[in-house]
Amino acid sequence: MKTALGLTMAVALASACPAMAAPKMVTGAVVYDLTLEDKGGMLSGVTGSMTAQMTRDCDTYWTESSLSAEFEGPTGAMTMEMSSVVSETADSLGFDILGKFASIEVDRAEGTAIRTADGVSVALSEPETGTHTVAGDVVFPLGMITGSIEAAKAGESLASFVVYDGSGHGRDVWLVSVVIGAPMEPASDEDEEALFAAGLGFADMGRWQMVFSYFPRDASGDQTPVFTSMAVVYENGFVQAASYDFGEFAIRLTLEEFSPIPPTPCPYDRNPRR
Repeated sequence: MKTALGLTMAVALASACPAMAAPKMVTGAVVYDLTLEDKGGMLSGVTGSMTAQMTRDCDTYWTESSLSAEFEGPTGAMTMEMSSVVSETADSLGFDILGKFASIEVDRAEGTAIRTADGVSVALSEPETGTHTVAGDVVFPLGMITGSIEAAKAGESLASFVVYDGSGHGRDVWLVSVVIGAPMEPASDEDEEALFAAGLGFADMGRWQMVFSYFPRDASGDQTPVFTSMAVVYENGFVQAASYDFGEFAIRLTLEEFSPIPPTPCPYDRNPRR
């Protein structure tokens, strides 16, 4: 359990922030509260929170995330600590990921990934120095969300992506299948989530229920996803709440605080910060 949870939560950290939307994404600081959704599994509860801050400097997006949780299980309390610092442009990804479960390190990766003509070239400094190539049409985490929003705006109900995010000690490559719901109606008095977003000025923006299912890219035959996430995604990338289903249990992230952070202006003659 600890390995799967650690690896997949590294992906969750990246995707729980406000997401990229064309042409630019919402940037800000968020605090999410963690709760356990009832699945009748081995865990009886969870307490904790996740904080994340996404900023933009020219064409580079920086995300700093930290998750701290305590799970109640049949053998007592188990702690999990996850942190990540990620920078992303259209053609590059920098990452520093650390995950611990019950004080055991379950994920550690530091490196960069650069888009090439044939795929993505990855250079790792942790957990050990080395390079490898991910072939094919690969996107990075925020690029996946961007593509999902664009598919939703085009009226599509399905999308799929090959995603590299640095998780799994820098080795995992995910095949992500996205199911996109129909455009949701404007906020009503009974729609607390939409009313909260309306207070931030998002009332007139499109929004869609999306379900993201993560599979190992090299899996063969019929496979159960390693995990799925579900959220209402706004046209500007705002995500107020999300759930992550790991099969045996599911966690819900509920937004407690959101503070917008203005992006750094990007003159046309300025290069992105690397």
